[in-house]
Formats: sequence, C-alpha cells, structure tokens
Amino acid sequence: MSAARWTRARTLLTQPTAHAVLRPVAIRAPIRHHLGRTAAAATVAARTQDRWRPWLMASVATAGVLSWQLSQSLVEAESQARSATVIDEDSKIEFPTTIPSEDGSPARLLGLGVRKITFLKVQVYVVGLYAKASDLDDHNSRFRALPEVQKFQRTDAVSSDTAFRAIVQNPIELVLRIVPVRNTNGPHLRDGFTRNLTQAAKQQNLDDIENEEAMKGIIEFKNLFPKGKINAGQAMLFRKSPDGSMSIELDGEVLGTTRNTWLIESFFLGYLHGENPISGKARDSVAQGIQDLLLQ
Repeated sequence: MSAARWTRARTLLTQPTAHAVLRPVAIRAPIRHHLGRTAAAATVAARTQDRWRPWLMASVATAGVLSWQLSQSLVEAESQARSATVIDEDSKIEFPTTIPSEDGSPARLLGLGVRKITFLKVQVYVVGLYAKASDLDDHNSRFRALPEVQKFQRTDAVSSDTAFRAIVQNPIELVLRIVPVRNTNGPHLRDGFTRNLTQAAKQQNLDDIENEEAMKGIIEFKNLFPKGKINAGQAMLFRKSPDGSMSIELDGEVLGTTRNTWLIESFFLGYLHGENPISGKARDSVAQGIQDLLLQ
C-alpha cells in the first residue's frame, strides 16, 4: 500500500470515533430542552391556579349561599301557600282564606262546612262565608258596631240568630262561596237551592203579597243559573252587595243579579239560622269565627 492510500485509510478509520463521541451530545440536548419546557409550563399553570384560586373559592361560597337562600324561599312560599288556604275536614276541599271584595280589597273567610244530603249522607258541596276584612277588623264598622253582633253568643241560639239576621239585613257585603264536591251541572244545583227557598217560604207563613214576592224572587233566581256542567272544585260566588243586590258569579264571570230582598235574605239565612240550617257544620264554623273575632 502506498503512503497516500495508507494515510487516507487511517483517516477513514478515525472518523467514526469522532462521530460516536458527538452523537450522544446531539441526543441529550433535545431531551434536556423538552423537559425544561414541561417544567416551565407546569410552573405557569401553578401560578395561574394560585391567581384564580381565591375567586373560585368565593364563587363556590356564593353559590352555596344562593342555594340556601333559594331553598329557604321555597320553604317560606310553601308555608304561606298552606296558611293562605283552609281545608274542609270532611271533603278535603281547600278554601282560600281571602278573596277579592267588590272594590278589590280582601274579604276574609269566617267559616265553612260541607252540605250533605241527610238520609244518604252524600256530600254535595262545601260552603264558606266571607266578609270584608276592613269590616271585620274595624271596631266602628257596620259589622262590628251592630248591637246584635256585640251581644253575640255562639252557644245561645236566640242571640246568634238575631245577630245573623242583623248582619244579613244591613248594608254589609257578604259572599257565600259554594264549591261542588263532585261534578254536577247548573240545573242540579239550582233545583237544590230553590227547594230550600220554597221550603223557607212555607215556614215563614207569608201573606199573599209577601208570598207572591217570594215566588217572583225564586223564579228570577232560577233563571240566573248556567245550564252547562260545573266541575268539582269550581267555585260559585253569591255576593250580597251593600246596595241591596246579589250577584251570582262562576269562574269570575257574573251570570246575573237580583234585587229581590226576600230572596237574598232567605238565601243567606238558610245557611246561618240555628234551626235546621242547610249546612250545620258551616253554621257552627261561622258562629265560631264571629265569636273568635269578638274576643280579639
């Protein structure tokens, strides 16, 4: 081998050694660089979490407070809804403790009870009596100032009947709210009411003129009733106005009005007088309501 070829061969043999030394450095450099970037990213993330952690904790606390307040509001609303109604113990029908009066102010429930067909013991409807809250709360109102009311004694039939008659005969707004226990219709309810009124006319020993007036009132009353279906739970209102009229309402719609004095007084007193009231439970409940009112 010539000297030139020998020199070239030795150079080629020494080159791999040089590359073998450099190759690990080339590999390690990217690994160190990659790990460095990961650590840097982790550091930035940790700093970001530290920066937002107080806000996140405050948000969680605020959400907890709002959730508690919402649950409390729901509990209070449910409690108010329960206190705004009274449930008849026999039929389980709910009655509102207040309804709007003619001028929009509240009329308050004095008492309620179920009407039953005696010999069958079938529940027909629930009736409740309302009077304007202002009349009940004001000691100088037409209601509270009546001497008969001031002498009212629930357990004394004469005293209570006298007071009820004075309340009905004076210009005081009263509302009888009647709610059927089961599905019925206008003619069915009408016939029941008119039978009670006809019986009242017979018991009152009216003269010919008074009897004629009573019959006119009953006929007029019958013509005010709807002919269609009335569902269980639907409320009919019989509103006695201070102007001496009585209107009949169904679902907020006025069906008609009568001004027959005998009819209006007899219709209301049928539920309030002590002897054979249409609903004994309603009469007793109203009497208790007035007695409680006078003790306030």
